[in-house]
Amino acid sequence: MKNLALTFALFAASAFGMEYMVMVGGKDLVYSPTSVSAKVGDKITFQFKRNNHTATQSTFDKPCVKMAGGLDSGFMPNVNDTVVPPPTFSVDVKSLEPMWFYCKQRTGTHCGKGMVFAINPTQDKSFETFKSMAIQQNGTASVTTGATASATSTAVTLVAAPPGAATSAPIAIGAGQAANGNTCVCQCLCAVGQFPAGAGLGSYGGFPG
Repeated sequence: MKNLALTFALFAASAFGMEYMVMVGGKDLVYSPTSVSAKVGDKITFQFKRNNHTATQSTFDKPCVKMAGGLDSGFMPNVNDTVVPPPTFSVDVKSLEPMWFYCKQRTGTHCGKGMVFAINPTQDKSFETFKSMAIQQNGTASVTTGATASATSTAVTLVAAPPGAATSAPIAIGAGQAANGNTCVCQCLCAVGQFPAGAGLGSYGGFPG
């Protein structure tokens, strides 16, 4: 009976592959572990800790620039680890070719501080070299298409209780690039008392990293 159970366990591991858990962020700006040697059929599951990070695929030569058509978790906010269980993003290993990832959080320039990860790095293309290039290239200072965002402001009148009371607030209208590479247009109503003072200012992805 024990031999049968062991045989089934080995078959299940072979059929479904291994799952590797990678902690993203937390106390330090790191992926833990920093790299994984995986086989075809294995799964890499990123678990996002505080505060707001991504797992974004890049190339080896440009560690902090999203690879065209590459994988991207998008931002996974977990402010002070208050999301339980934490958000996750999984990647299925379909070949033994190296895969490279970074955090695209611009607030604090996480990639430029070495927040990168590798699947199946090699001797010629090592994790250490990848991380070193990320630091040298200063993180997400470069973008894939050179798209820029612009914003204009207009004034609107808000009616609040009691009836007749009004105040004005700016609407910021901007255009840029979404995580999937598509063009996006957004409008932000910044009304007094509707958002915590200072929250989100200068942040990328809604919350600081």
